[in-house]
Formats: sequence, C-alpha cells, structure tokens
Amino acid sequence: MTKTVVEVVTFKLNPGVSDADYVAASQKTESFIGAMRGFIDRRLSKGEDGTWMDYVVWADMTAAQDASAQFEQAECAADLMQMIDPKTLMMRHEHQMWTMSPAPAMG
Repeated sequence: MTKTVVEVVTFKLNPGVSDADYVAASQKTESFIGAMRGFIDRRLSKGEDGTWMDYVVWADMTAAQDASAQFEQAECAADLMQMIDPKTLMMRHEHQMWTMSPAPAMG
C-alpha cells in the first residue's frame, strides 16, 4: 500500500453555469494547487448525469488535508465555489491502493 491519498470531490453546478465557465475557473486554481506541498496530479471530469468529479492525488493524508483547508481560504477558489451547488458537494480523502501504468510501446 502506498501513502498517496486521492481527494475525490463530486458535485453539480448551479443552474446557468456553463461547463466552459467552470473549467476556466478551475484552471485559475492551477498555480495555487500546483504549488501546494505534496501535490501529484489533478483531473476534472463530468458524467452524463451532470455530476462532476475533481480528482486530486496527494503525497500523503497531511498534504491532502492541509490543501483542503487552505483551498477554502484561497482567493482563486471563491469564483469556483460560487458555481457549485452546495447541496450536491461531497468530498472524500482515500488511500490509494493500486496504480496501473500504461504498457511500454512495442516495436
């Protein structure tokens, strides 16, 4: 088992918020999150039912929890948070149990 931690945030957007506007607001958080201690990777996806998932990999639980606390106070997060329907917001921190990497190219 690794020490890495996955932060999984699921939510729906408020009515009237476009996908493009939300992605643009998310991109404005790049430098803040990327500079956080323990940041490894971040992905953003949207399901057919309109549920979004923000998936962030951290080096350990302390880094994940520290980042969550700091993000709530970050200036770059204010616009982003106003776009999310708070009734749908759920966040979990999970220990990463396994990772599969792509097979090396043959030839």
